[in-house]
Amino acid sequence: MTRLIRNLFKRKDRSNSIRQTVTSRSEAYLKMIKGRIKPSSYGVYKGYITRHISSYFMDIKCKQLTLEIVQGFIDEKIKDGLSAATIHHIFSYLKRSLSDIAAHGIFDITLPKRIKNNTRAFSIGEQKRLERSAAHSDDIDFISIKLALNMGLRIGEICGLRWDDIDFESGMLHVQRTVQRIKNPDYTGDNLSNTPKTITTCLSPKSDASVRSIPIPEFLQAILIKHRNRSNDTNGYVISMGGSFVEPRCIQYRFRKLLKSANIKNVNFHITRHTFATRALEFGFDIKTLSEILGHSSATVTLKTYAHTMNEQKIRCMELLNQKYEFAS
Repeated sequence: MTRLIRNLFKRKDRSNSIRQTVTSRSEAYLKMIKGRIKPSSYGVYKGYITRHISSYFMDIKCKQLTLEIVQGFIDEKIKDGLSAATIHHIFSYLKRSLSDIAAHGIFDITLPKRIKNNTRAFSIGEQKRLERSAAHSDDIDFISIKLALNMGLRIGEICGLRWDDIDFESGMLHVQRTVQRIKNPDYTGDNLSNTPKTITTCLSPKSDASVRSIPIPEFLQAILIKHRNRSNDTNGYVISMGGSFVEPRCIQYRFRKLLKSANIKNVNFHITRHTFATRALEFGFDIKTLSEILGHSSATVTLKTYAHTMNEQKIRCMELLNQKYEFAS
């Protein structure tokens, strides 16, 4: 969180703050930062409070908080089966909301170690079968698969792509928005009301780095031009349904059907992005360029995410060297 937000929060009367409960304090913090965060983030933080923080801390006041209580909270989340990443995120929010009033050392707890799973990608054979299945489907499936496998776009970025984001003269695609299904801030939990629990909306991309421009391969430009010529709305979304964007869970549902027809095990659509990155590394992309194409915050993120793939590529390269010397001998 920015220094400005923290400073604003610290200006509150500290003596009054410590009389607050942990729950009310975390709610007050969320209310204060609401205008400075994305609606999707607000929904996530609200869920942390309602599903985790309030149920554990209940009426415990901030001044009563101890290291043992906070550690007990983390231990309970571990027993509940939450992933290490989720526990880290919840703890991070709790710490930020209480940082200006917490006693020294109160957050020096033991958190579960995050386990980094190897990033899975389609094999070349699986990729070819998937693309064949998409080619025999409609434009929604075909274009979404082509953009994912050949540009590395996230599912929300594909859904949010408009025709005016594509400059065919310069051959550049500009990622400027994403479509997400988020928690409805107006939902009160009343099952009798007609207010939906979630809503679909267009937002700015995941991070500043996600706003990016990517050169379009010539073969993909030709595909997109043909798709545009068939489109009834060349001023709207590249993938549309009824004149509006197609939401991510619809793309995911259709993706599962494509996987079944291609005889591929069911996986999340995000594997297409990993597949693009894996093929790019196999083709010799440097990490900095790949990082910018993917919209990662830094090349370090790309290195960590695809370390396993890079190690496999190193082995293949060294095998080529080995074969050369075997041939020479």
